[in-house]
Amino acid sequence: MNSLDKYLLRQCVTPLTMILLVTTAIVWMTQSLQRIDIIVEYGQGLWTFLYLSLLIIPSLLAIIIPFALFGTIIYALHRLHSDSEIAVMFAAGVSRWRLSVPLLLVTLITAAATFYVNVDLMPRCYRILKQNVAEIRADLANSLIREGEFVNVSDGLTIYVDQTRSEGRFVGLLINDYRNHDGRQLYMAQYARLQDSDTGPVLQLRNGSIQREENYSGKIDIIRFENWSVDLSAFSDGPGELVLELTERYVGELLRPDLSHPYDRANAGKLIAEGHSRLASPLYAFAYALIGIYALIGGAYTRRGYFLRIAAAGALVFGLRLAGFFAQGAAEGTGAVWLLYAPSLAAIAAFAFLLYAPSRVAALAPKGAA
Repeated sequence: MNSLDKYLLRQCVTPLTMILLVTTAIVWMTQSLQRIDIIVEYGQGLWTFLYLSLLIIPSLLAIIIPFALFGTIIYALHRLHSDSEIAVMFAAGVSRWRLSVPLLLVTLITAAATFYVNVDLMPRCYRILKQNVAEIRADLANSLIREGEFVNVSDGLTIYVDQTRSEGRFVGLLINDYRNHDGRQLYMAQYARLQDSDTGPVLQLRNGSIQREENYSGKIDIIRFENWSVDLSAFSDGPGELVLELTERYVGELLRPDLSHPYDRANAGKLIAEGHSRLASPLYAFAYALIGIYALIGGAYTRRGYFLRIAAAGALVFGLRLAGFFAQGAAEGTGAVWLLYAPSLAAIAAFAFLLYAPSRVAALAPKGAA
């Protein structure tokens, strides 16, 4: 790697890093709001919310990285054009291919990163996210019992506690149970503890009383106790068996659905298409890179600016990605998975030919700059 390669690499590394950080942060902030219910409904802390929100970043990177690469190449080459450095390079005999090599090296690295995110990091993080969310929603101490709040567990059952302590312990508890048509029951206890049993979660009450009203007649019977158990198993869904969705599966699981499971049988085409889509996704990095390179150094040299070329390249990049989404939809219904590779490979072949075919190089040599 000579000094020219190192110089061009430096022109790409900083803007690529900044674009990735800024774009990911903006998109992450909008997507993380979908997890705000973890705090509002289940009483989790800010750190739990941030941890779960960070687990969605890999899925964002899988889409953002190729677009960030395109923006980086446009920015770097336009800056070199503005400083007339590209004109000097062409005048010194530097070919389009030689100028593109460092940019394609960065493209190879970003494509490899996209591939890793798609095949391993994204499904791994989404599995952790799903398991954590399921455990939080199944945690009765957080979902049913909250300090200083009257929580309507279900129609006819309200729970209130004065203080919550560690290990499922509570101080000052009240349960208003009016689910039974035969009468209302009001439990009051000085202390309580939530414990697991073979049949499900049980609330152990200490030092309290039960007020029972028969047939809502107004007649109250009071029972005092030192220890009493209230079965809460009916309100615990438990984490259960989690059905893995598209984003939570590794590529091998997508390409080979388990047809013994109802979900896989019903969505076999969608699963296989998603698997091939992940394998095809890194190809878009090369397609976007070649489109960006061609927009800035593929045509004749001009001093009037490159705004129209950049705008056309940007529109082509977005159009190409839309074509990929449409191809995935078509592949789901028809099984023609080759459609998922066609848009990116066609773009790579077309723009590689326009940039580097010997006859094209001779015909499109920058006038006055070579």
